[in-house]
Amino acid sequence: MTIKQIYIARHGYRANWLPPPHPPNPTGIDSDPPLAPHGVDQAKQLAAYITSLPTADKPQYILTSPFYRCVETAHPIAEMLDLDIAIERGCGEWYKKNRGVIPAPADYEQLGQFFPKLTTKEVWHRDDTVGVVPDLSGETEEDIFNRCKLFWSKFIPVFESKYPEYENVLIVSHAATKIALGMSLLGFDDVFQQIDNDGTYLRAGACSIDKYVKDGDRWDLRMNGNCEFLTDGEEMNWTFHSAFEAGSDEDIKARKEEAERKEAEKKAKEKEPTPVTETAAGTDEESKGNSNIEYEDIFLTVDIPWLNHNIFELGAENSNASNDTSRGKPTRLNDKQASTAASLSSAKNKSTPLSQRNMISAGSQFQFTNLDGDHPLIKLSNNTSYGLSNNEDDPYVVNQLSIVDNQIYQTNWARLVGTDLIFDEYGELIGKVNEHLVGDPNVKINAKAEKDKTPDSPQGKQEGFAQTAFFRKAMKAVSAKNQSKTPDVDVEMS
Repeated sequence: MTIKQIYIARHGYRANWLPPPHPPNPTGIDSDPPLAPHGVDQAKQLAAYITSLPTADKPQYILTSPFYRCVETAHPIAEMLDLDIAIERGCGEWYKKNRGVIPAPADYEQLGQFFPKLTTKEVWHRDDTVGVVPDLSGETEEDIFNRCKLFWSKFIPVFESKYPEYENVLIVSHAATKIALGMSLLGFDDVFQQIDNDGTYLRAGACSIDKYVKDGDRWDLRMNGNCEFLTDGEEMNWTFHSAFEAGSDEDIKARKEEAERKEAEKKAKEKEPTPVTETAAGTDEESKGNSNIEYEDIFLTVDIPWLNHNIFELGAENSNASNDTSRGKPTRLNDKQASTAASLSSAKNKSTPLSQRNMISAGSQFQFTNLDGDHPLIKLSNNTSYGLSNNEDDPYVVNQLSIVDNQIYQTNWARLVGTDLIFDEYGELIGKVNEHLVGDPNVKINAKAEKDKTPDSPQGKQEGFAQTAFFRKAMKAVSAKNQSKTPDVDVEMS
């Protein structure tokens, strides 16, 4: 058997990240602090998270950097999974060249008195089993990348030879090493690169964890700096673009100064608050380049018509010139919709199975008219897709949203039942939805704009009370500002 999943975690919050006085280093080694009480809590939360994973995904072996904070982070995991911990120099800390002190880490004998779950050098030698040791004169960014690249080339075959029955491995390391291990495993050329076209970097917050899964001859990143299980979320994230070593005194000092600067700016803004409607709508201060203007993010949801229909059934029904009036909504399609639905319905009859999904592709466009009206218009375009999926049992996939591609719909403001919460890719809450638009399939909008007002519909009689007070004020300010600058024009999609 071969390694199929690799988890890489960073140690928890260090004691020397707190204001002094700091506790003595348990090993007596310079730059080898323990975790702060907060870091101990993080380690326990990480252990609980890993223990909650499905059995097939749980680590079967734990490897850590020999520095105290990493072993301390790994120990609750080892206790909960009943695993031993091996220490490995190859995943040790990164120290820059010309640093005042570059410490050699503790060995099994020193660490064993603190951590009973530690294995022995006979089982896994700290220096010799893999044979990759950081340069004690320090390393450049290129050096640590090459060190980690060499580590993988030696570690994987050695481990698979020693433990052929194990498929999942956990490595607990440091911010810089965690990033270098990930970038080299993914096949990048250095530690500075973005990992996708969206400008994403590997995350390295305290006690964060990455997950890499073997896919053929390459490794895929399935979890990037996950902190969803931590009570306080991501803290102390670091990248190689920083001017200082991760967690160093200089790093902590720079973070403190930045926090103080932001707090001073915040207090200065509070003395001269800007009315919320002005900040949402934009004022003359914005055109003057005033950087102190604040904005409030507004999230809204849109219900797109046709999603309650089966696209294959629509294609078949349209070919028979039939209508479904069970919901009071005709399914008569226009020429473009009929062509799309019919072709997809025909495709369904192929011997190759098809699955139906609602997808919005990265290259699609979502357009809408001004949101200060009662019935904004929406349009989803360039979103037709029909092709291969990653599911071997269901290799072809049909995008049901193709049926509304390039169609213009009128929407109506509606009250949202409950509250939709918005989370980012790391599980952090970034906002909530209060505004809600519902598409009206009973109203047909031609692509050519007309000067007549948008036709009413049974649902279109709703008034602005379906919007929040803040949103109504903001849109009113926007409308007043736009009317003062531009003459009346035909409705345009923007």
